[in-house]
Amino acid sequence: MYICICRGITERDIAQAVQQGVSSPEQLAETMGVGADCGCCLNHACQALAQNLGREPSDYCTAVCPS
Repeated sequence: MYICICRGITERDIAQAVQQGVSSPEQLAETMGVGADCGCCLNHACQALAQNLGREPSDYCTAVCPS
């Protein structure tokens, strides 16, 4: 499933990033550009990141889609 339409980032892409050492929303943004355009993907990206790290989404996810 697509997480970021603007950048074409999928759940699989985030899982691969985690395998390569990404472990924070900031690292997702730096390495993949997550949230760099409209920002609406940030919460879903955080949830996917947490799931792939075996953590609770609430540990990472505070972003919301900007108005």
